[in-house]
Amino acid sequence: MLGTLVVLYLFLGGFGAGILCVTAVWSLVFHRTMSRSQAQTDAFDGFKARCYGLGFVVLCLAALCLLLDLGRPERFFLLFVRPTFSILSFGSFALLASLLVGGFLVAANVLYVPFVHAPARKVAEVLCVIVSLAMMAYTGVYVACVEAVALWNNVAIPVLFACSSLSSALSALFVAMPFVRDMRLLQGWTMALHRVHLGVLVLEVVSLGAFLAIAYADPFAHGSLQLLLSGEGFGGWLIVGVTVMGLLVPLASEGFMMAARRLLRLLPVDVLCIAGGLLLRFCVVWSGMH
Repeated sequence: MLGTLVVLYLFLGGFGAGILCVTAVWSLVFHRTMSRSQAQTDAFDGFKARCYGLGFVVLCLAALCLLLDLGRPERFFLLFVRPTFSILSFGSFALLASLLVGGFLVAANVLYVPFVHAPARKVAEVLCVIVSLAMMAYTGVYVACVEAVALWNNVAIPVLFACSSLSSALSALFVAMPFVRDMRLLQGWTMALHRVHLGVLVLEVVSLGAFLAIAYADPFAHGSLQLLLSGEGFGGWLIVGVTVMGLLVPLASEGFMMAARRLLRLLPVDVLCIAGGLLLRFCVVWSGMH
């Protein structure tokens, strides 16, 4: 039903949209702050440009996975010239809108485009937040709308995948920070992002528990749920890869930073968080195709 390319598309689409969304929200809030210095502004603008570029590249990879999965990628334009009232059409337009807005922000922040002024960038960033949220929500709704698979037909999946996308996106920003000059000037903002990441991780744990509880309450989902949780199926990947390494370890590290009020650079933990988001989608999708 859903092959590897589709799972990669769902992960990369939410991941890339999450990076663009977090960056746009941070930019909108940062540039409303009157106490920032010029050095802080320069440091943030340099980091922001790289984040927009990263998010746009990830979305391009998601689009490539979708095109390759179509079987006839040269006919992709039919998705737009002959749209239908389906979740697939919505997702195609959400991805296209995210690519267009993301591409504009990359051009406006990475390249020198003299006719793009600050108000236009602000409008683009607001649009970026809207279309990115739509793209992240779509990656879960696409799976949850498959009524024939009881494990997928679960109202918690859109929330779970959206939280996973945001968590992975924040981790990607933390991975990129040490490679940007003068990020030390933004330590207060970085600590605030870690607090947000802690909250998102808590929501992701709660939504994962809700997903499992709803699936357990549905007798038609028990076969897939057993495969998802058993050692012979994907239980090891879900428990160790997703829950422990992808959720609990990042949650513990973020909690420690908040308790100690100390900023730490934990690159392996952030990489595990991103990998956990990818494993989550493979476990959920492949368990439903038993």
